[in-house]
Amino acid sequence: MRELVKEQLVTQLVPGMYLYNLRNFATSFIQHLDKVYRRHPFQYRIPWVKVHMEKLREVGDMLVERDLARENPDDSGVWYEVEPRTANLFMAYLAAVLGQLVSGDRYYPITENERLLNPFIPHGTFKKEANVARKVILEGVLPSPTSAIQPGRLAEFKAKYGRELKAFRREIEKQVSEIATIENEDARIYRLDHTKGDLQEMVEEISSRMTEEKKWPTVTFGDFCAIAGSAVSGYKAILDKDLAFGLVAAGFGLAPAVFNAFKGSSVTLEDKPLAYAAIARRQFATKS
Repeated sequence: MRELVKEQLVTQLVPGMYLYNLRNFATSFIQHLDKVYRRHPFQYRIPWVKVHMEKLREVGDMLVERDLARENPDDSGVWYEVEPRTANLFMAYLAAVLGQLVSGDRYYPITENERLLNPFIPHGTFKKEANVARKVILEGVLPSPTSAIQPGRLAEFKAKYGRELKAFRREIEKQVSEIATIENEDARIYRLDHTKGDLQEMVEEISSRMTEEKKWPTVTFGDFCAIAGSAVSGYKAILDKDLAFGLVAAGFGLAPAVFNAFKGSSVTLEDKPLAYAAIARRQFATKS
């Protein structure tokens, strides 16, 4: 991680520097959490995981009140031990909120585990009532080396082909956002098939640049999975309906809670994918 930071491939963020003006940050998450556990009776999971108090802020005390967290006296009060399901949900929420707060280009949560995107997706009967958050999978569109690459070499590749990489990302975001708004499943599958073909030229261009690099291992193609939807305005409609009729908004997933965190702030949310998963076809080797 230190090498990634050194090569400016990872930007370190201090959450408190960005969350201080979001009055609804804590209450929005806790309200969502309470609704989730009302729908699905809670069962403790072990082992509990450590989350730094600087990330949790006032959420930490609220979790302690619900027996979902406890302070660790051995860590001088800077860490909470948090029930793992709750910790995963909070970190997804925190990452999505921070992604919208950082100035300039927006950032998004990304994981190598597609399952960890599930908190953002509507479930049960709510799948039919809202298309604000839908999982879209593009298979075989992410060229990547089959083993680990030193951060310095990755940085060189990014600097050399930055324009092509940014164009590729923008095009994938555009296609995914459009596909997610198609309500008819057959039409959506048809568009997915054609989109992969439309992206093929860009995929081949980037993969050929990778194979040209000296000492790079073989290139393989992973899957790209995104959580995208109709529009940010759809989250507002859900929250308004929830307040008016007492619906259990937790059924719509974590996305409305992220939207609700920004109510009353000056931040303008963007209609772009909410979270990503980059799914490798093979396990990366531990050495390069």
